[in-house]
Amino acid sequence: MRTCWRLGGLPEYETLRLRAWAHTLGYRGHILTKSRAYSTTYAALRGERARHLGHDDIPDAVTERHWRYVGSGHTPGAALMAAGVAEDIATDREIIREAREVPR
Repeated sequence: MRTCWRLGGLPEYETLRLRAWAHTLGYRGHILTKSRAYSTTYAALRGERARHLGHDDIPDAVTERHWRYVGSGHTPGAALMAAGVAEDIATDREIIREAREVPR
């Protein structure tokens, strides 16, 4: 998003309206609602867009198809921060509980 915003501020990319679409990382399509049964392929759309813009010499798109699971959860530093936040929340709840038990 930061890169999209930064590039959107450059005069040469003004026509792309990247800042308006920064929240979608510059992609203005509807990737979650695309249906293969009633639509076309992204390769065909890219090719037609390139032909429409007069770029017949654009090479085929490279797609990464090999994914691997690298883990989940916090990094060690983030885990320390999360533990500190959890400890603060527990302390705050204990203080509130004790304050409610004190008769007025």
